[in-house]
Amino acid sequence: MHKNHYTRKLIILFPLSCILFFVPALAFSSTISYANAESNSFIYDIAKEAKDGFNYLFKTLIFGTTMKPSDSTQNPNNDFLELPRYTFDFELRPDLFLNFRRVTLIAKPRINVERQYWNDGNRDGDSSTKDDCYVNEWIARLRLTEGLFASYGRENLQWGASFLLSPSNPFFRNNGQSNPKCEVPGMDFARFVWIPNSSCTASLIANTDEGRQEFVLDDFEPTYALKLDYNSYQKNFSVIASYKEEDRFQIGAFAKWTVSDALMLHGETSVTQGTNALYPVEIITPSGSSIQMIPVKKDETSLEGLLLLGGSYTLEAGPTLTLEYVFNSTGYDEKEAELYYELRDEASQAFYSPYSGVAEIAQLLLIQTLDTKLKLLRKNYFMLQYQHSQIRDVLNLIFRYTYNINDYSSHFVSIVEYDVGDHTQLFLIGNQNFGSKDTEFRSIVEYSWMFGLEYTF
Repeated sequence: MHKNHYTRKLIILFPLSCILFFVPALAFSSTISYANAESNSFIYDIAKEAKDGFNYLFKTLIFGTTMKPSDSTQNPNNDFLELPRYTFDFELRPDLFLNFRRVTLIAKPRINVERQYWNDGNRDGDSSTKDDCYVNEWIARLRLTEGLFASYGRENLQWGASFLLSPSNPFFRNNGQSNPKCEVPGMDFARFVWIPNSSCTASLIANTDEGRQEFVLDDFEPTYALKLDYNSYQKNFSVIASYKEEDRFQIGAFAKWTVSDALMLHGETSVTQGTNALYPVEIITPSGSSIQMIPVKKDETSLEGLLLLGGSYTLEAGPTLTLEYVFNSTGYDEKEAELYYELRDEASQAFYSPYSGVAEIAQLLLIQTLDTKLKLLRKNYFMLQYQHSQIRDVLNLIFRYTYNINDYSSHFVSIVEYDVGDHTQLFLIGNQNFGSKDTEFRSIVEYSWMFGLEYTF
């Protein structure tokens, strides 16, 4: 491993290590201060205040996952993505919190050990073990004055009531709803938050570093946002104006209206001028024709965006039914989808070319078709969800079905959690994709199932 990699990790982990050291140190110092309370009441008061403001949550997860990669044109014989068939994980997830006067410190270090087995493609029969130690989230927050806060750290910023995705979020493509046991990798943010009253909040947000997120095609670009929130007893509404360096402005918004005790309506949207998304274009030359992935709408001034409309109804028996519809104006139409899958087919065949130059070009094309920079590949989607929590105080159920109206593929998610005592939970999370292998939902994985145990104290 290169020296600069170690240097970078030390630069990131040093302030976090300080947090992890001083939080328990302050709490521990209280035991010493009790003995010297009469001689030094000031130190005693400080130590007691630190102890009272310190809290923690510790989770241990043990789980196994089985996955069947799709032998599609996006991942021919699983030789492009090399997805393991079986994985076994052990994770330690301590969450540490300290509220001390004007300062709030949060650290979420993680330790993960994973064993992987392959049963497909060139890696059939291989296995490997990897371990990782990192901090997924850490925050240092200062209350400047009453209602005004400044913070810096690594966070997973999510908002809105949507389940399928969060169109108004300019920072994260994954909202974490498909698997509650897998954490969304955090990114680094500087934030100023002003709360003038109980109804209104204004936030200035700067996304300064990619943190633990990975960007496939492009380098990370800092993003800046102004978020305005209004909350009332039955309604809340937010507007988010954002700008990404070397990119464009985006206006997003989300709203929720509690119509009654049973019915809730929600919506979310984002709008930009043009898009940097890649589109398949047929290039005709005197020597023939070829298909290339090009950001053809990069310089356009027409408005493009995502619109999500949804509603939830809670039955008297307890379960909640949720419907969501998504319109994605930047998604591929029929002609573009036809060219896209044709290009994938050509690239998957050239992937095995004996000529290294041809194979490298094919690999680049497969990377582009994998990450088109679109949140959704096509234009119209429908989602139905059934959720029932705390059945007899021990069982939680979520069943979510998403249907791609344009290519007829679909995705089914099942989340089952069963509490065993006060600290232990068994969980089963399944993902099943339907449709042909050259459709959006079945291009990568046919199914995956995760079964495990979570212990919390």
